[in-house]
Amino acid sequence: MPSCLLFTLIALLVGESSPPLIVIDGRFDDWDPVQPTLIDPVDALGETIELREVRLASDGRFVHLLVDFGRTVNIQKLDVAVHLVLDVDGERSTGRLTFGLSGADLDIILSPDAPLGRDRRPGGVALVSTMPNAPSLNPYDIGFTFGPTYASRRFEFRIERGAKLAGIPTVLAGGRMQGRIVCTDPEGSIIDQTAVFGSDLAPLRIAEQTATAQLPSKIPGAGALRLMSWNAANGSLFDQPEPFVRVLAAIDPDVIFLQELTDRSSAAQLQSFLNRRLLPDGSNQWQVVFGAGGGNLRCAVASKLPLESAEPFELLPYPDWPQRSLRVAGAFVQFANKRLLCISVHLRCCGGIGSQQDFIRILEVETIREELRKLAESGTFDGVIVAGDFNLVGSRRPLNLLTTRLDITGLSLIEAEPYQLDGLSNATWSDRKQSFVPGRLDYLLFSSSTLALRNTFVLDARDLNPDALHRLRLRSDDTASVSDHFPVVAEVQWIPSKR
Repeated sequence: MPSCLLFTLIALLVGESSPPLIVIDGRFDDWDPVQPTLIDPVDALGETIELREVRLASDGRFVHLLVDFGRTVNIQKLDVAVHLVLDVDGERSTGRLTFGLSGADLDIILSPDAPLGRDRRPGGVALVSTMPNAPSLNPYDIGFTFGPTYASRRFEFRIERGAKLAGIPTVLAGGRMQGRIVCTDPEGSIIDQTAVFGSDLAPLRIAEQTATAQLPSKIPGAGALRLMSWNAANGSLFDQPEPFVRVLAAIDPDVIFLQELTDRSSAAQLQSFLNRRLLPDGSNQWQVVFGAGGGNLRCAVASKLPLESAEPFELLPYPDWPQRSLRVAGAFVQFANKRLLCISVHLRCCGGIGSQQDFIRILEVETIREELRKLAESGTFDGVIVAGDFNLVGSRRPLNLLTTRLDITGLSLIEAEPYQLDGLSNATWSDRKQSFVPGRLDYLLFSSSTLALRNTFVLDARDLNPDALHRLRLRSDDTASVSDHFPVVAEVQWIPSKR
């Protein structure tokens, strides 16, 4: 296929002008001031990918790309491979000719080909040096991330500037870069590609890469409730208790939504753990509801306020599949003389849009929605929180079914929008040992007609400045070392009834 025509090439303004702040959250309104770097013609009819538009922005820490792939896809689960080929210093004398780009240094591969001998594509992201016999690299080495994690037509990407990799110029440290996006089929043939694009870069400012964030203070008084949802990574809450205890003590939640406990655990064990570890005065304030379903991956709700099990969510079987049950737990929390229904969920993992796993996630949410409908009609609660690991790596439909398409009279759920404390991403998952890069898997939904949302955030302790870590008695690796998920925190207050 011939090279795509370059319609527009925009060099970003540098110097004293302030570049637009780009946040990796899968929402693209912050890109509105950025003009297209190129627009690619329609020339890949019938293919998985139809590259359409690329926008590029830089600041002192990052280079950002916004790419329109022309189809709704999961870019870590494609049946083709997409190459983001980069000349990181804008110099032809370094790097190699790669996919027609002179001086290319790095190839970021979305949905890389499976190794020889494997029948299926592994998915994820790979980072490859263009130089022969180069050491293996990891996308985390350049802070690579993107959004949204679920299927979309457009995606925004972020690359951290200043990384030093063997045999490669310091990544994006200079005043200019070039790139090209190439899509190849499983045989390696090019099915679509952009023209070479380039841009001047804002001056590099390494000093901006230091942690500066603080943990938001808890709203004082009894009128607000602090909630925390956290995937406990296969029961590591009990296997590595000290980091968990430090994080829980720093956040000081009133209600905890937990996922990925195991069937070796129990309500009594968790209750004893929380009371013993978090209440040094010896009181037994914590109460726990522990889900009976989900096999070896269980959910739980714990509360310092009066707690009562929500019976429909004690053991919730799949429709027409009664021998299997959902990973869910539900409880009523007595808060300010009202009943708050708290549902901790862990939807099926893995699989792209249209996969069996995606179908199961949709089925799980439809089942939860039906039980919510019954409870709403019975009038047994005043508000609801649904929180947990939604595993939205396929379609967005499971989330839509609980928000825009909930269709339960008198009940409207809204998606909270927590960001990491540095304000640059809403990723809730990260694990450099896997082929997937950071993304948002965890969500918190709340009934907007009865609850007001305050102070919502995602805690990655590495974002906290040294003074905050010392004051909170935290270590910078306390969240990342014990789970591949980060805690999602929010505070809610009842909306006064209209009389």
